Amino acid sequence: MTWIKMSDPQGHPLSLSLSLCTEQMVRIRPPIAGADFLPSPPDTRMPRDHKDADLTSARSIIDLASGMQAVRETADEIIKCIKNAGKDEDAAAGP
Repeated sequence: MTWIKMSDPQGHPLSLSLSLCTEQMVRIRPPIAGADFLPSPPDTRMPRDHKDADLTSARSIIDLASGMQAVRETADEIIKCIKNAGKDEDAAAGP
């Protein structure tokens, strides 16, 4: 099984199954304030320790048939990871 390494909105490592991404991915989109998370009131400082449900640091949302995953990577970075996912394993296996 091939895994794609990304980061959740808090910066923690996250591994997504390549088959999950290719078979269930609906779209990659930017997060929408008010729909995906509630925006902070004006002049509010964000604490250094974000709650796990805080999506304000997410750069992209991967919509899947079974749910969604917020990540710090951009849409271009996600697509690049998906395209290169199998190449690293093929190179390690040799000819």
